[in-house]
Amino acid sequence: MSEKKDFQLFKKAVMLTGLERIERIENILAPGTPDVNFCIDGVDGWLEIKSAKEPAKLTSKLLKHKLSQAQMNWFKRESNAGGRSYILICTDIKWILIDGRDADNINRMSGDELYDISIWVQYYPILPCHRLKRVLKGGK
Repeated sequence: MSEKKDFQLFKKAVMLTGLERIERIENILAPGTPDVNFCIDGVDGWLEIKSAKEPAKLTSKLLKHKLSQAQMNWFKRESNAGGRSYILICTDIKWILIDGRDADNINRMSGDELYDISIWVQYYPILPCHRLKRVLKGGK
């Protein structure tokens, strides 16, 4: 799937009341800025969406389109400032949500390793999800 389609699915999964704000961002002036900015029940955060094909072996690396150095630097600055940021890896069979504080490590991680550090995983179909909404707000 494309990142644009994954964004549309993400929006449907999180927009449960219609009061949430979720916007796709294309910022050429600030390299490394994530794809999505959201505000859910007063909690603001950022999300980078990465589309990937599920590898045949879970021990294989998952990301073909890796995070750039500018993106890793952005996630580090956001974390140091106390902000909420996430990486959503969307494969053809599941979504994996990773805390932005792990951005420096995900390029070299296998599917298994990413699954182990994930804070939320959902296999298809992706449906409206109260738990995802809670996790994005910093809950469990």
